[in-house]
Formats: sequence, C-alpha cells, structure tokens
Amino acid sequence: MAKQGATFSAFAAQGSVYRISAVVLFVWALLHFLFSPSTPNISNEEAQAASRVALQHKIETAQVGEDGFKILAKDYFEDFYGAQECKISSTRVYNPMLKSDGSLMRPYCDSKAKLLDALSGGGRVGFNAPYHPRDCEYRWFSAEEACMILDRFDAVLFIGEPRMTANIYGAFNSLLRKNLAWGALKNWELNEQQRQRCRCDAQYTNPQCGGTSTGSGDHFIVDSTEILDAKEEGTKTGAPYVCNRVFHGIVNVNSEPVAQSTLEEIDEIMTTYHKTAKPVPIILQQGLSLGFNWDRSTKVMDAVTKQIESHEPNPVHRPVLWLGPQAAGHLKPPGAIIEQGNNALHHFSIELSKRARDRGFDTLNLYNMTLQADSFDGTMYGGDVSLTTAMMILNWLSRVESL
Repeated sequence: MAKQGATFSAFAAQGSVYRISAVVLFVWALLHFLFSPSTPNISNEEAQAASRVALQHKIETAQVGEDGFKILAKDYFEDFYGAQECKISSTRVYNPMLKSDGSLMRPYCDSKAKLLDALSGGGRVGFNAPYHPRDCEYRWFSAEEACMILDRFDAVLFIGEPRMTANIYGAFNSLLRKNLAWGALKNWELNEQQRQRCRCDAQYTNPQCGGTSTGSGDHFIVDSTEILDAKEEGTKTGAPYVCNRVFHGIVNVNSEPVAQSTLEEIDEIMTTYHKTAKPVPIILQQGLSLGFNWDRSTKVMDAVTKQIESHEPNPVHRPVLWLGPQAAGHLKPPGAIIEQGNNALHHFSIELSKRARDRGFDTLNLYNMTLQADSFDGTMYGGDVSLTTAMMILNWLSRVESL
C-alpha cells in the first residue's frame, strides 16, 4: 500500500512538472508571437496613438514643479547626446498644462488650422517659461516618430535667410540626429578647439560656429546628404540621422530680386528629389535682410513659389508654411528699432501672414512665442527657441496631406 502511494505521488509530481512545462512553453510562445521581428510595421497613426498613451502615462506619474505645473517623468531629450552637458530638458521648453489629477487641461489640436492658430497665438507664464499654445496642445514627437512623418514626403525644403531660418533648420537637424551638443553643425569640419567653443547653445549664438550675416564660412548643415556617411556618436565625423530616407535641406535667400543661382538651386532640388506624387513641403521665411519691408518680402515670396510651381503646379503637392519673424529682444541695437523693433515686426507679421494666406499658404507666426524669450543680441535666439520652432514645424508636417 505504501508502495502504491509512493508511485501515485511520483506520477502526481511528474504531472505537475508537465503542467509547469506546458505553462512555460505557452508563455514563451505568446511572447515570441508578440515580439517576433516578423510583426508588421505599425502605421504612423498607430505610432502617434501609442505616443499619446505613453505621454498620458508620463503625465500620470509626473511630479509638480515650482511653477505649479507637472514635470513629465520622462524627458524627451534624456537619450540625446549632450543633454546633460548642455543642461537642457524638453520639459524646459514643452510642459503641457495639466489638471490636478494629472490629465491634460486642454485637448490636442484636432485640425491643422486650429494647430497653427494655437501655436501662433499662445504665450508664456513668465519670462523664458515653457511656451503654451492657445486653446489646445501640440505634441512633442520622438525622433522615431519624426522619421515616420518625413517618410510621407519626397523632400522637405526650408527656404529663408541665414540669420533667421538657418537656426531653425539647424535645430531640425539636432532633433533628427538626437544631438544637442552640435547636431546643427558639420562637426567633422571643426578642430578640437572649435568643437569645444561651438557646443550646445554656442552652435546657434556664436557666428564663428553657425549662421553669419552673409551665410558664408559657417558650419551649419545645408542638407541631409552632407552626413549620409557620418559614423556613430563620438567618432570624428559625428552622429548620423536616426533616419535618412527623405531629403531635406535649406536654400538661403537674402536678396530681392532673388539671385538666379538661388532659383537654379531650387530647380535642382525639385528635379532631383520630386519623383513621385508625394508632396514636397516648403517652409518659407523672409524679411530680416530686407528690413521687414512688406512689398520686397512679398516679391521674394512670389519669385520663390513661382519657381517651385514650374516643377509642381498642383498646390496639394507643394504645401507652403510661411514663418513669421521672431520678436525683437531688449538688446536690439537702437539704430535698428525703427525698422526691426517690435512695433514694426508685429505689423509685418500680420500683413505678410495675410498675403501668404491669400496665396493659399499656411502660416505660423513666431512673434508671441519669442516675445518673452531671451535673445542674446536682440535679433537671434538660442537652442530653446530654435528647437521649439523645429518641433512646431514637425507638428505642421504631421498634418499635411499625403498619399
């Protein structure tokens, strides 16, 4: 009897082992199915939905900062090269207003028109505080999400002035390279002394590093082809883009009439990269080099867009975003106050936005966003403003229609 009981216990123990093994095998199979490399790629909409869920989780687990707003638990810049060295976190420039329970106080902007109105008409709760759009929120995309947004286009083209648009395009490159230390620059051109002198905010504020008044001799990246062969972080050539499948670049325009060489450069880009029915979005900014003269700036706007129309007559396939100028800082030289002071800038923004809309363009005014931001010379702004503007442009690109 005792022998039979022992035999039964042995079988029972063996059965338990089988059951445990079966459970382990089932769990392994389930995990293998869920995380198999053969899982189909998710769509842009699904990725954005996942991003919203992730953001909500960050909000729910956030701590309240000194200004009364919650600080997101995860910083979007935490894995960016130079984030600690440059002492910049995304919460310093992007911090949505929240309710006491951690939920968003306002919804995300549900259309492109509302998005641009909100971004143009917002404000800051204190000098250099995070910028808050009016009425609804915009998103802060990860570099991977930005890649999916760019994949919807044949190319993305910035057209503007070395001392205005170049900083914004430089920040656009920093976001795609996940590099805050020198992501705007062709750092492989710099010797060690220049690399140290041009790091962090200096890449935007030091004329020996980034854009100059003439646009000559600077180290800003001009287009995405320049770092196609860039190696991994920390090497001599520096960091590549997170993705480099879609051409993007900047064409400098600082004269009226527009130079023939500039028009030929636009021709070459459109001929080379506009190969499908995907759109080629244009980000256009003008005014500083022309003293914010309404009519001369309008002539530049028309000359540039006429050249683009010769390659793509369908406006749906060449959406244009007109960028208004930044506000004048308190260090603006007295001799420039009449032509470039805030009174002149505000009227220029209103009038040129109207003319741009009359031509079917979208508009994003940067006056409110920079009115309470620190400018190092009264005209130009550093990384905080440039990165914020670049992210606003990515938000616009996410709403542009595409195939």
